[in-house]
Amino acid sequence: MSLVSDAWSEKKLKENHINIKTKYIVGTEILERNTDGSKCDDITDGIQIEKQYFVDGILKHTEKDFDSRIEYTFLSKQEGNQPFTCRNCGATYLLKDFVDGCPYCKTHYNLDYTDKELGNKYHYDRVLKKKSYRFFTAIFDFLVSFVICFLFITLTSRTFNSYDVIKVFLYALILSCILYYFFYLLDAYLILGPIKKYKDAQNRKQMEFWKETGFDKKTFYNNLNYELRKYYYLQENVIDYDILDYLSFQHVNDGKKSVVFVTAEVRIVTYQQGKITTHTKKECFPMFRLLEFHKLENGTNLILCPNCGSSIDATIGQCEYCQTKIPSLQEWILLKK
Repeated sequence: MSLVSDAWSEKKLKENHINIKTKYIVGTEILERNTDGSKCDDITDGIQIEKQYFVDGILKHTEKDFDSRIEYTFLSKQEGNQPFTCRNCGATYLLKDFVDGCPYCKTHYNLDYTDKELGNKYHYDRVLKKKSYRFFTAIFDFLVSFVICFLFITLTSRTFNSYDVIKVFLYALILSCILYYFFYLLDAYLILGPIKKYKDAQNRKQMEFWKETGFDKKTFYNNLNYELRKYYYLQENVIDYDILDYLSFQHVNDGKKSVVFVTAEVRIVTYQQGKITTHTKKECFPMFRLLEFHKLENGTNLILCPNCGSSIDATIGQCEYCQTKIPSLQEWILLKK
C-alpha cells in the first residue's frame, strides 16, 4: 500500500525503473520490503540492516551501514486487509482498495503509519559484518598473539635463532586464529566500547531533551520523517536517503515561535546517467512548530478542503477542485532553503 510519505519516492523510483530491497531484523527473523511491491513483509520494531538498489532488475549498489537504534514499523498487510467503509458514500471495501481513492465515489483517503521512533537497543551485527572490522580484529589478534608467543619462546628457550623466529610466527598465527574464533565478540566489545559510550551519552541527551521540552517524541519523529522525505525526494536525482545518526537537538523559543534544530548525519543516494552514488554529510533541519495544523492520524485520514469541502489528496499540495492551498498536515514543519 502506498503511504502519504512514500508518494514522492515511489514516483521517482518508478520513472527510473529502480527497486530498493530493504532488509530488517525483527526478533530473530530477517524480513524484507521492496519498493516495487514484490515483497512487503509486515515489520514491527524492525532494525534496518541492508539496502540493495536494483535498476531494471540488475543489482547496482548495496548499503549495510545504518543506525541500529532506529526502529521501524510497517503494517501494510495487517491494516490493508481490514474492511473499511467510505465516509462519503458508505461503500465497504478492503482498506488497500482505497489507495487511489474510494473505488465507488473516488473520495481521497490519505494513508500513513506513524509508529516509527528512536529506540535504545544496540546491535553490533552491522559493525561485526564489516570487512574493515574483521580485518582490524584479525590484525589486533595477531599482534597480541605475536607478543605472547615471542615472550614465551624467549623466556623458555636457551637460544633464540632463526628457527625460533619461525616458531614465533607459526605459533602466533595459530593462537591468533584461536583468539579470532573464540574472542570475536569480546574483541568487538573492547573495540566498540568507546562507540557504545558515545551512543549512550547521545541517548541520555535525547531522553533529557524530550523530558525537558514535553514534546511528543513519536509525533515529532514522524513529522520529521515526512518532511525529510519531501525535502530529499523533490531534489533532482535523489532516490533515497538514510539518517545515520542524530547528533543533536536544540530547542529555541522566543515567545513567538518554537523551533527545534535537529543536526543529523545523513547518507544521500543519487541516480544519474545509469549510476548510483552515495555521499554522507551533516545537515541541520529547523523544525517549526505550528499552532494550527491538520494532523495526520495513524491509519486512514479523510482531509477536507477548508474552502469547498472536497476531499484532498495530501500529496498534491492543494485542492484539485478549487485550487485552495492545503494547510500543513503536520504539527512540525521543515523550513529549509
